[in-house]
Formats: sequence, C-alpha cells, structure tokens
Amino acid sequence: MSLGAFFVIVLGLLGYFTLFMTDFSLFKEQHSVVVHFPDANGLREGDSVLVAGIRQGRVQELVYDPTAPLDRRITVTLKMDGALVLRQGFTIAIEDSTLLGGKFVIVDPGPADGAPVASNVALSGTVGRNALAAIGELVDENRASVARLINNIDVVFSDLHAGKGTFGRLLRDDAMGDSLKDGVAKFQRTADNLAVLTDDVRAGKGAIGRLFTDEDLSKKLGEIGDRLATITNDFTSVSKNLAEGKGTLGRLINDEKLSDDVAKAVESIRGIADKINNGEGTLGRLVVDPAIADDLKELIAKAKRGEGTLGKLFTNEELYDKLAKVADDLSVATDAVRNAKGSVGKLIMDDGLYVQVQKALSIVTGALEEYREAAPITAFVSVLLGAF
Repeated sequence: MSLGAFFVIVLGLLGYFTLFMTDFSLFKEQHSVVVHFPDANGLREGDSVLVAGIRQGRVQELVYDPTAPLDRRITVTLKMDGALVLRQGFTIAIEDSTLLGGKFVIVDPGPADGAPVASNVALSGTVGRNALAAIGELVDENRASVARLINNIDVVFSDLHAGKGTFGRLLRDDAMGDSLKDGVAKFQRTADNLAVLTDDVRAGKGAIGRLFTDEDLSKKLGEIGDRLATITNDFTSVSKNLAEGKGTLGRLINDEKLSDDVAKAVESIRGIADKINNGEGTLGRLVVDPAIADDLKELIAKAKRGEGTLGKLFTNEELYDKLAKVADDLSVATDAVRNAKGSVGKLIMDDGLYVQVQKALSIVTGALEEYREAAPITAFVSVLLGAF
C-alpha cells in the first residue's frame, strides 16, 4: 500500500515537470525557427527565447557543423509558442541571463513599419559579449596599470596608518582631531548665528529685514534706483554731446581754435594780474602803492566827516533833498516830453508840428536864398540912383 502511494506521487511529480516545467503541450501548435550563429557561447538546449523581452519559446536543438562558414557553423533550432513575424531591422542574439551564468536568445522583431521578412530566408544571429570575460580582458590588458593602482592604494593606506599627511595626522594625531572638533563646533555656532540672522530678516528686524519686508521702503529704494538710472542716462547724454562737440564745454573740448583762444585769454589775464602785482598801470599802483591807498583812505574819511563836495553830498540832507527834487523835476519833464506835452514835447513827439516846422524852415531857407541872389542888383541900383 505504501509502495503504491509512493509510485503515484513520483509519477505525479514527473507528470508535473513534464507538462508544466518543460513547456510540454499536447494541443498547442509548435513553430520551429532555425538561426545560424558563429558561436554558441555556452547556450544549451532548453534555454529560454525572449521576443521583445517576453518569454515565447525555448532552444530545441544546437548543431555544430565544422565544414560550414565561420558565421554559420552553429545551427540553433528554436521552438516557439507561436508564429514569429520578423521585419527588416530585426536582431537575434545570444546573451547572458545573469552575471553568474545562464544564457538565453533575445529576439528583437524589428520596427512595426519595417517590411516583413520572408519565412524561407536564412536567419543569422550574433553572440553577445560575456560581462565577466570582458572585465577579465580589460584587467588583463591593463595588468600593469592595475598593479600600480593596487600598489598606490597600499602606499596610501600605509601612510594613513603611519600618520603621514593631513588625513594620516587626522586619524592618528589627537591634537589635530581636537582642532578639527573645535573647528566643527565654531562652524556650528556660525551656522546657528546665520539661522538667527535669517530669522530676524524674515521677521523684518533691522535695516536688511525692513528692506525685505517693508513695501514702502522697497518702493522708495525703487524710486531712488529710477532716479539714479535717469541721472545715468542724463550723464550719458551729456557725455555724448561733449564727445560730439555740442555746447560751450563741448566746443571747448573739441574745438582746437576755441581752446587756443581760451588759453590766450587766460594767459592775457595772467599777464594783467602780474602787472597789477608788479604795480604797473593805474590799477597796479592803486593796489601796490601805499601812498595812493592812503590818499584813498583820506578821501573816504573826509567824505564821512562831510568835508568837500562828495562829503556834503553824503552828509548834507538839504543838498540831498535838492538833488532829489531836481531828479524828480527831470523825471516829470522827460515824462511830459515822452507824452508830447508842452512845446518841447510836441516839437519832439508830434509829427504834425515837426512837419510844420520843417516847412517853415524850408520857407525861411528859400527867402534867404532869394535875398542872397538879389543883393548884388540892389546894391548896383542903390549906387546908380545915388549918383543922381
């Protein structure tokens, strides 16, 4: 009884692995695809076939033909679960399933817009490079460099263990470690102070805080910036005008003749000032000669005391009033003349009277001319009649 149960269990396990673990199917249609490779690269029967990353078959058979061309000496038969439709641009390759081993066949059926590949076309695949083998080849090609790298690493760790260099001292020197600890503590305090400062700024404390939070202050600063921009633009315009020789200062900078004239004028002024300093001329004697200065002081003193005409003019109120009255009379007279009042005013301002006077003068002038022409005849008649 027990032996029969054991056989039933064994047969059940065998059936399970046969039907489900080996893709055994009694009713599913199987499709075979033949692909040629230059090398099997460790591929074995039963390895998976992935189409666009999906497992859709297994490797059914591998055949080695030593007489075939190099790229076709391995023939692999793939047992697919369904028909494999390939398009132009497809790829078939043997790749590693994991870094630790195992292989599978990867099929990229090609782009959807590619032309279909005929079913009778011989298919060729490629062999992917083993990652561990590639690393081994890289290490083998750079064996000397790798040896130097390992040696350098060993030297560095030896120096660190011996306390050489900054990192070595940091690992072995307690004083330096304490200094680093103090430095970290100071940095922490600095960071704390910065955090407090930023909190004050966000709270609007201090000048910088107000600058960030006070909208009125920000507007004022914006207005100041706009004014500075305007001043800068004005200065740029002035500089441009100066460079183009516009305006007095621009002409003075760019016009060589005007600059020479200004230089000559300055030189002349300097010469006049030198003459004055040397006591030459009336103004120079007035500035330098103490006698003239004393006379001028005496004249001013007499004027203050009321002596002389100028002094009386300054101190005598009666004389001042008379002069003021004369000035008022002259003002009234000139006003009357301007308004054509009186004989003199009409004579000066009245055009009709002027014309009449001009005519009268013309008549008088004509009479004098006639008299002058008739004077010789009158004298002759007088002499002739006097003889009788």
